[in-house]
Amino acid sequence: MDSLGFFIDIGGQEEDTNVENDQEEVIQMVEDEVMGAKDAQTEAKQRNRARTERSLSTFLFGKTVVDTDYVHDDGNDTEEDEGIESENVDECEDEEKEKDIQPISAQPSMPDDIFGSALGVSCGKRKRKAAWVDKEDSEVLVKDVTATFTKAVGKHGEKETSIEQYGRSLSRKFKSVVGEPTWASLDKKEDEDSDEEFLRETTDLVEKKGRLENLQKGTLQFRKLKDVNYSTHKEGAVIRSTEFHPTSTVGMVAGNNGTASLFQIDGKENPKIQTVNFENFPIKTAKFSANGNEIIVGSQHHPHFFVYDMMIGKTIKVPWTNKTTEHNTQKFEVSRDGKLIAFIGRFGFIHIISARTKEFLKSFKMNDSCQALKFSPDSSSLYSTGEGGEVYIWDLRSSACLHKFADSGCLSGTAVAVSSHHLAIGSSSGVVNVYNVNNIAKAATAYPQPDKVILNLTTQIEDLVFNPTGEILAMSSMEKEGAVKLVHFPSTTVFANFPGSFNLARANSLSFSPGGGYFSVGNNKGAANLYRVNHYKEY
Repeated sequence: MDSLGFFIDIGGQEEDTNVENDQEEVIQMVEDEVMGAKDAQTEAKQRNRARTERSLSTFLFGKTVVDTDYVHDDGNDTEEDEGIESENVDECEDEEKEKDIQPISAQPSMPDDIFGSALGVSCGKRKRKAAWVDKEDSEVLVKDVTATFTKAVGKHGEKETSIEQYGRSLSRKFKSVVGEPTWASLDKKEDEDSDEEFLRETTDLVEKKGRLENLQKGTLQFRKLKDVNYSTHKEGAVIRSTEFHPTSTVGMVAGNNGTASLFQIDGKENPKIQTVNFENFPIKTAKFSANGNEIIVGSQHHPHFFVYDMMIGKTIKVPWTNKTTEHNTQKFEVSRDGKLIAFIGRFGFIHIISARTKEFLKSFKMNDSCQALKFSPDSSSLYSTGEGGEVYIWDLRSSACLHKFADSGCLSGTAVAVSSHHLAIGSSSGVVNVYNVNNIAKAATAYPQPDKVILNLTTQIEDLVFNPTGEILAMSSMEKEGAVKLVHFPSTTVFANFPGSFNLARANSLSFSPGGGYFSVGNNKGAANLYRVNHYKEY
């Protein structure tokens, strides 16, 4: 019997092993292909990103003088792989070149405007746009706003039917009163040659000086605005003082009921800022300090005066420490340098105190009672006049009387005003004599003749004020209604069209703003009338 035998076939195992190895190799090849594709995609994204950044930089800053060749994607993976290193090197070199080379705009320029010169339209200029525009403003008309008024219904005239845009109406009124500010001009040239710009500005300045340097006589261009105290009218029946702040667009109105109010001067509503009450202290004179930080008020019924510190909002009572108990503080003047305050005392005395410490310094003595005084523009001298018709010039440094002369034809001096070139003296008869300051300072005679005699008022002169440039002298009398006149200098002729048909009532105080652009008249009707003098563009 044949023996049975068996054997193990290992060939199948080898085949299985080979198959598994083949599968692992295929998987590895697929993974390599996938990883390679991912690397290629990543590199392609990086190149596309670099290309996009270059195109954006070219669009924003322009192409450089030396054009740079870039590697374009043509779909050949092999060429891309071979150019990776060289492209990276080129990119580094390009970045270094871009730092060294200034960009030049490659954007196409617009063709010249052929018809611009004929039509008067400037070419090559870019009109600036407003930073913010409310679209709803164009829909609001003047008649719509007028319809909301609850007072004087049916008495607004053309405003009730006007279809003008309300915003344009406000802008037009603002420009007519204040003028257009330079920052609001949208047509300003931005890119100009420096020499041409300098020549243009110099020419405009010379022409402007030629037009506006001197105020013309004859007719004064002015505009009546709302009262300074339009929002209150509670300073008293008689407005004793109207003043303008030396540095800010703020006005002060003080009346006989002991109230002083501050207002924002805008020519439209003049809103109230603050009101200060001085109990049982009828105000006769109120003035700002030279720096504008204090308000000083005096009364004809008390020897003391008050100082209101606007920085801390505190009222300070300053007692009169001098032995002259008969003194009152109804009239005083503050020097322009802010160092001294001069009070009119009784029996011809003039008391000088320190504006900083409010301490008594010295006194001057006239032969007759003093009724008016004024500091010189440089604060080195003090001019005073009074009963007897004599004018005194005091030296504040040496405390001596430099000169004394008799005002021509004057029995009693009631007002005085001083500018850089002229001295004006008002009398009880309504006559105003004008002298040359330089001629008076020579002290050649005790009876000088005035350069001009102004006879336009017939009652006692209450107030005389020069405007800051010395081109206008305002004079008033409170004994007759509407007795306010403005005199042109150096012609010394009266403006015939002021105050016009408006009734100013009885004027008690006059004041010009620091730039001469505003003029105020306080009357006995509780109103501080405000005028805009068009010749002067500044406040």
